[in-house]
Amino acid sequence: MRIATVFLAFLCAAALSAATPLGTGMRMPAFTLADQHDVQGSVRPDTRCVLFSRDMSAANVVKEALANDPAALIEAASAVVVSDISGMPSLITKLFALPALRKRPYQILLDRDGKVTANLPSMNGKVTVLQLQALTIERVEYVESADALRAALRQAAAPPRDHRASGDAE
Repeated sequence: MRIATVFLAFLCAAALSAATPLGTGMRMPAFTLADQHDVQGSVRPDTRCVLFSRDMSAANVVKEALANDPAALIEAASAVVVSDISGMPSLITKLFALPALRKRPYQILLDRDGKVTANLPSMNGKVTVLQLQALTIERVEYVESADALRAALRQAAAPPRDHRASGDAE
């Protein structure tokens, strides 16, 4: 009986920790997923920005924001685009979504079963922008327009402010 109780408590704790979204100050695990071309891509320690979408509305904001010169925006911000497509029926994914995604000139890491991105925070219709420093989440922002997403990418691309250079005393 005691073993069953301990086992049940362990399962409950694991389920609760799996459902808790990551937030500011927390460490995001590095991960690798296949992209729209079945090429492996990663969120690594040098990634400074993750653009995450869990629904079509958010994915469309990413598409619009990156319509012009996506390589420059993504590279300057050391950004990775990630999308959870687990809620999409597999036939729709295969026949419609993947062919459309393959036309995009930038890599989109696809979580096809929702497990890898389960702890990433999200809001319906909004892109989650995670700004990272060595995989520690420094800022979480939810944006719902292409302009706001481009601004967030520009902010991620800006060099860290050195307080000494501005005349602040230490």
